[in-house]
Amino acid sequence: MLEEYRKRLELVPFIIYYTKYPGQKWRPSCFEAVKDNELWWQYTQKLQVGPPVKYFSPQKPLILGKGSMGTSVYVGIMENGAEVAVKRFLKQEFEDAAQNELQILSRIDASKSPFIVSYRKCLNDATFVYIVLDLCEETLKEHVCTRRLEYLQDHGPRMIKEILSGIEFLHSRKILHRDLKPSNVLVDLQGHMKLADFGISRLLNEEETTVHTGAKGSHGWMPTEVIEAINKEEIGRFKKKSDVQVAGMIAFFISTKGEHPFGPALERMINILKGNPVNLNMLRDLQVRKFISWLISHNIDDRPYAPEALADPFMVHVTNSLRKIMLQESRT
Repeated sequence: MLEEYRKRLELVPFIIYYTKYPGQKWRPSCFEAVKDNELWWQYTQKLQVGPPVKYFSPQKPLILGKGSMGTSVYVGIMENGAEVAVKRFLKQEFEDAAQNELQILSRIDASKSPFIVSYRKCLNDATFVYIVLDLCEETLKEHVCTRRLEYLQDHGPRMIKEILSGIEFLHSRKILHRDLKPSNVLVDLQGHMKLADFGISRLLNEEETTVHTGAKGSHGWMPTEVIEAINKEEIGRFKKKSDVQVAGMIAFFISTKGEHPFGPALERMINILKGNPVNLNMLRDLQVRKFISWLISHNIDDRPYAPEALADPFMVHVTNSLRKIMLQESRT
């Protein structure tokens, strides 16, 4: 039976795409071949996630990625045929993280910002919590790794502006992301950036400017003040400008096709702590170098807030530059 299934699998483009070519980008059109396919139904199992999710599979070939704290993100299909991402939390271990992310997402009206992933639904069963989100093409990490440097140099400023715009939107609603990194920025079908993964995000109270909480984040993508707190075994003090410093690291990652301003993985945390961006000279464009240097400033008071960064002439000119690039590409 399994051998027969494998032979017939060649007729199911979506599953073939994920089992044979797991490194390739997501193709939503592939769903059309499997929505009503009996093999798909057998393959995915009839999981009791419930309406409005019609099809969902926790199979490894259909995993889209890993979230913070051991969560996994899978492909799903809604009853109306819409393709979605299903983020699964193990209740016993991560229910608090799921509830935190749900609280953040429910506070965000993503329709008011195109640069935040859209939340659709939260579902539960006996073992897991499922958060249903819009499906995107790939992560920024994947996007950068599969693009030529010339493309990133042309489109990078626009990508950086969209990430900063997403941060500005969150901060305007008194939300600190606290776990920005290339794998937590998604790229939609049109190539636009969307901030995702709010598992350790925090809400500021009305008069607060700082969150005093356990020092958390992803190795190599933490702001200076969080690493200092970890080293001193203290409560971390996370501010809006903490997100901005990490956004600067991501901006460098985009501009250099995957490099980090603070060096190789084993040295990053020490270099961030010392304020030693060893790779900064990799940026040949002096305007880009100056802008990113500003974002990743060691002293938090020297960094801009997101609106200040977006008001910089480098960002202001992005829209006009992008129009010229698109015009040139249309002629070739």
